[in-house]
Amino acid sequence: MTEKVWTVICAAACAAALAACTAQGASAAASGSGVAPVASPSNNVSAGIAGSAQSGSGYITEQQAKDAAFGNAGLAEADAQWLWVRLDYDDGRAVYDVEFVVGADEYDYEIDAVTGDVLSMDREAEYRAGGAGQTASAASSAASGAADGTIGEEAAKQAALDHAGLAGNSAVQFARVKLERDDGRMVYDVEFWLDSTEYDYEIDAATGEVLSYDFDAEYYTPAQSVSGAAVTAEQAKQIALAHAGVSEADAGRMEMDRDREHGREVYEFSWQIGFTEYEYEIDAATGEILSYSQELDD
Repeated sequence: MTEKVWTVICAAACAAALAACTAQGASAAASGSGVAPVASPSNNVSAGIAGSAQSGSGYITEQQAKDAAFGNAGLAEADAQWLWVRLDYDDGRAVYDVEFVVGADEYDYEIDAVTGDVLSMDREAEYRAGGAGQTASAASSAASGAADGTIGEEAAKQAALDHAGLAGNSAVQFARVKLERDDGRMVYDVEFWLDSTEYDYEIDAATGEVLSYDFDAEYYTPAQSVSGAAVTAEQAKQIALAHAGVSEADAGRMEMDRDREHGREVYEFSWQIGFTEYEYEIDAATGEILSYSQELDD
């Protein structure tokens, strides 16, 4: 009798184990044959991101992205004093970042590069020196900066212009002068542009020291070199070092890469001196500085 009971128990246990294995196998098979995980951008997508949308890429054009943004804002492209468009990859999909300034307002749009849908938008009333965009609070901040221990907006703007070598240039247009707290200290975020070049500065609100800066010629069209000879990596490096005013002997952790962006070959350099990090992008055909940044690493 006992032997029969043990036989029944063992048979039941085997049946349960077999059923569990079968269910697990079916689940694995279903998982394997289901929707594949989202893959990283392919080489083709990366190439599209680096420059303009290529024919056959499946992306809308930059103009269509701009039309979607301006249409949503109820504005015309001709109204923009400054416009910036870039094809990027965000949250697993290709998108166009469209930024523009109209009057005293800055608009920031993210457009789906495949469907043209507006994924996100932001509108911010910016401070523009001498224009209608200057609010009462901005004027008060500029006038009473010394009273609250800050240098004031005007002094922050001047510090940025002096560093950029643009002091006294009446063609400079300010897009943002904003007092904010960053990494435990008060700073002025100063953004301005001249022609097709955007400048972005972070100024210590107490001392006026330039903490970081960025220069980006988004729509720069390189001139043809007279000789037609390409700039070597060594020449490009020396151009970057000379512009930064540092010697190669002082530059630590020097890194160099050659890439293709916006339809042109560029050299990318980065190095560090003390707690300061430098980044440069040099046109490989002409030796022109396309972008650079210097940032104090706290």
